[in-house]
Amino acid sequence: MYKLFQGMLKTDYQDVLRTIGNYIDEHGFTGIRLIETEDGLILQGKVGREGIRGGKKTETYLLTVQDVKDLMREAYTRRGRKL
Repeated sequence: MYKLFQGMLKTDYQDVLRTIGNYIDEHGFTGIRLIETEDGLILQGKVGREGIRGGKKTETYLLTVQDVKDLMREAYTRRGRKL
């Protein structure tokens, strides 16, 4: 069983994906991949600006379970809800 939802009462994939989608938008990722693992989510995508020397580069990040929970708390605070 994945740890992603442990300790969260009313959380589901919809909330996680909405939160991660906001993170992706804020950081300008395109062409993303999202993989759920035992330790959290692997986010891979292109970042940077096209037309600039070097262009967009593919970067890979592990968003740990704690990272995802922190992002969700921030998102819920913005929406006036509690996690």
